[in-house]
Order: sequence, then structure tokens, then C-alpha cells
Amino acid sequence: METDRSLEDDEIGVVCTDCAYESRKSVGWLRAHTQVECPGCGAIIDVESRNFRKIPANGVPASEAED
Repeated sequence: METDRSLEDDEIGVVCTDCAYESRKSVGWLRAHTQVECPGCGAIIDVESRNFRKIPANGVPASEAED
């Protein structure tokens, strides 16, 4: 699978466990942050951003890039 665009600007929904408000954050933003403040209720949402750091900026995992 080939792709020319970066996933950095793709958005992912982050849902608050307190009020169910969904805020949208870019993959790039999530790579750089570990918490999101809910705009709905102000709760702090912990984000497991290390999973986003494993994705290469070109969106192609190393194992697939060699094919």
C-alpha cells in the first residue's frame, strides 16, 4: 500500500468518559500531548499517545514499506 500524504493532520475523536463529549484532535497533536481537557465538562482525559508515536509520519509501517 502506497501513500503520499502524512497522517499528521488526520483527526481522531477523543471521547470524555465523564460527559461523553467528543472532541477531535489531529494525530500530530496527539503525538505531542498525553492529556486532553474536555471542552464539555473540563475533565482531564488521559491519552495513550505512545501508540501514535509508533506510526511513521508517512503512515506506512516499516514492515509494509519494504514490500
